Amino acid sequence: MNAVRRPTLLATRRHPERISAATWLTCAALTLVALGISLPHDGADTGDDRVGAGRTCRSVLPADQELSCGTYGFGDLRYVCPVPDAPRRCSKTTQVRIRNAGPSTVYVSVIHGPREGERRQGPEREIAPGHTAGLRPGQGDLLFDLTLRGAGPLKTLTVVSVR
Repeated sequence: MNAVRRPTLLATRRHPERISAATWLTCAALTLVALGISLPHDGADTGDDRVGAGRTCRSVLPADQELSCGTYGFGDLRYVCPVPDAPRRCSKTTQVRIRNAGPSTVYVSVIHGPREGERRQGPEREIAPGHTAGLRPGQGDLLFDLTLRGAGPLKTLTVVSVR
């Protein structure tokens, strides 16, 4: 009996257009790097995904790429809640004070807007190592994200306070 040959994902001499396992692994590794391999946030864990003092955002991306600190470290930046289990008492975030805890200058920008789906990116703000800055959304806007970029090998921001 003749067996039916099924195509495989591994490259062969008969099918050079197929992708090898090594190529798949390389692509997967590069994708992780491109997503901004971020270390888990540390400091105060508020029990939910809301921003709080002590949360950290770290980036090892190249200087021309920015990392979303809302996604990789800080958590939800839109609201400040006095108690994690009391969502009705939450108010819009009016300011996040952050410290550049890394060894090199970083550039941070605010992503904000009046409602979901409408977002604007503010100008970049330069923050020297060891310095603290207060970042705010536009008047009446929600604070959706803070982006981080810089020239050093490791960029680190730590939340000092939220209000």
